[in-house]
Amino acid sequence: MPLFAVAFSTNPVKNGSVINGVETPLHVVCDGNVYDTKTKANVVSEALKGTDCGYNENDLVSPAPETKLDGALADIFVTKATPVTVVDGGNVIMAKSAYKTAADILKQLKITVFTEDKVSSELIMSDFGDNGLGQKITIIRTPAVILEADGKIAEVRTSKGTVSDFLAEKKITLGSKDEVVPAVTSVISRGMKVTVTRVTETDVTEDEVIPFSTIEKKDFNVYQGQTSVESEGLNGLKRKVSRVVNRNGVLASKTLLSETVIQASKNKVVVIGVKPYGHQELWAIMVAAGAQWGVDPSQIYRVGMCESGLTPSRVGMAYGLMQYQKPTWVNGSNKYPGGRFRGASIFDPTAQIYVTAWKVSTNGWREWTCKP
Repeated sequence: MPLFAVAFSTNPVKNGSVINGVETPLHVVCDGNVYDTKTKANVVSEALKGTDCGYNENDLVSPAPETKLDGALADIFVTKATPVTVVDGGNVIMAKSAYKTAADILKQLKITVFTEDKVSSELIMSDFGDNGLGQKITIIRTPAVILEADGKIAEVRTSKGTVSDFLAEKKITLGSKDEVVPAVTSVISRGMKVTVTRVTETDVTEDEVIPFSTIEKKDFNVYQGQTSVESEGLNGLKRKVSRVVNRNGVLASKTLLSETVIQASKNKVVVIGVKPYGHQELWAIMVAAGAQWGVDPSQIYRVGMCESGLTPSRVGMAYGLMQYQKPTWVNGSNKYPGGRFRGASIFDPTAQIYVTAWKVSTNGWREWTCKP
């Protein structure tokens, strides 16, 4: 004969949400109706399903539907959800809610509305038949507009008809130079972007230093390599007035309106000695000839040194200090203004220096192989 072993436990055995062996008395007030009963359910929501009150997730239940029952008397208050029709633009949502106000109902149904949207509600009977009294909520959505202003971009809603009224609604004050795109007279449309650019114009005064320049002044009586400051330089000052235009705080343009010299700059004058250390007699003649014909005597000196070493001599077919060929010398000396050197010797240093200075004053140094 088979033997069977049976084990017993003193702990309640769970069966779904029901705890076998634990009974909780209930006092249920449901929309004014009172139900006194008992349940072996584990939580309030399961307990209500076993009563004439029933349970819908949108009912208002106190204590909360997930509250556990432990065998002690439980007072439960229920407001039953009633039918709700939500007309949201082109969408129709059929639902239930125990709340009475449109705001609470929409919140419970997790339907987001904005302060600019228009919400209306009305009681209805016929739509729900046996379901009883219901409520119809109509949402008229206001257009969403992208607003870019003062460094921020946001999607906002408005019930206003024009851009001007929209900006006033959002407390965006416009300056006299500010720019708005599209124009403030434009009609608001869904998805429109309104951009406000802050424009400021100011006249800015700036003082600017006028730096002095350094001028080198040749002195034919001071030896080469010697310098001295004849007069120190002095910076000047000018005042500029400019019109500055900023767009959203960023420089867009700067236009000079006026410029006034408050103090002129004074150049620094540095004396540079150019007098050579040798050939002093010839140098004196070069200075005099250069002064007469506007030629730098230093150039005459350098070319003479290159051509003959400043020694009247013959090199091939060229003669004298500046190395003239005979026909060229005769032509140049005879044509020298005033006839001073007509018939002068080709070896005459003074004659060659003056004739050279005269020729260079009109034709430059192109006739000489050596250049200054």
